Amino acid sequence: MTATRIGFRGEPCPRRFNFTRYVMADPAERHPDKPALAVHRELTTGSPVETWSFAELHAATLGIAAGLGSMGLPAGARILIRLDNTPEYAFTFFAAVAVGFIPVPLSSQLTADEVAFIAGDCTAAAIALADDADRSGLPQGLALIEADDIGHWAASGATCAFADTSADDPAYLVYTSGTTARPKGVLHGHRAAWGRRPMYQGWYGIGPDDRVLHAGAFNWTFTLGTGLTDPWANGATAIIHVGEKGPLLWPQLIRASCATMFAAVPGIFRQILKHAPDGPIDLGLLRHGLMAGEAPPSGLIADWRARTGTALYEALGMSEVSTYVSSCPATGVRAGFVGKPQPGRAVAILPLDG
Repeated sequence: MTATRIGFRGEPCPRRFNFTRYVMADPAERHPDKPALAVHRELTTGSPVETWSFAELHAATLGIAAGLGSMGLPAGARILIRLDNTPEYAFTFFAAVAVGFIPVPLSSQLTADEVAFIAGDCTAAAIALADDADRSGLPQGLALIEADDIGHWAASGATCAFADTSADDPAYLVYTSGTTARPKGVLHGHRAAWGRRPMYQGWYGIGPDDRVLHAGAFNWTFTLGTGLTDPWANGATAIIHVGEKGPLLWPQLIRASCATMFAAVPGIFRQILKHAPDGPIDLGLLRHGLMAGEAPPSGLIADWRARTGTALYEALGMSEVSTYVSSCPATGVRAGFVGKPQPGRAVAILPLDG
């Protein structure tokens, strides 16, 4: 048996390419006053706690980038990020990439030993810490970046040039969950942002008028990618909820935020159906949901459509390459199948033997 291959048809990434510049610079120039990020904490008024325009997002990120650049760290330095679930978490991630450092996003749920292991494994040079973060067991010589520093840099009005990076230069480092062994680092190049382009229509069906609500926290790579990177690269608005979460919250927030897309793991969609009152579920302007991260339970997609009148599109991916097989508005959904290879992906079906 020989491998079956679907040929690569994507447009090559430019040779000189910076991940953050691709995501932020063009939208900030084209529509500076348009909302880029809406952050909700509660639904007492239905209004977001914070709204950042594309110009404000760009300015805050470059302010933090300038602050990081002033620390005297070497090019390519690994910077651990262990901040609270606030916009500054995301801004710090994109700022480090912008100036040529390599951010390592960490969960606030990690133990001190787990943080120390990752710091040593990736030879981190610095760590951005929340005020109440555990500081015990950190390696000697690790530069500390306080949350107050980041807030000051974001509001400083300082600026800096984007690093003149190659598409293949390292951009960010994520660690696997380590459920079966020690966590392993997965290093992504700046071209990873360009490599997400097949998802735009191959999964999202996204356009600049969309408002994408993601159920995850800022420290999750699913959120940083699907919830922020892709909407911003398309000039769309990203929406994040940072307060208490629960299955009854999401339908209310989808309506209140005027979300047109909602991204979450399948379990979130299942919980919404389970806990919502009987009958149809009003989701306002929502066009469809996006799910990834785990296999959906049988019947979820059909049940969701029956209750909400909207579709769920599934994507299959991994930490190393993001998503590559998905359903989407253009192809529809076929029961029992994840979908098709996204246009532009190179997919090989390998034989079981040999």
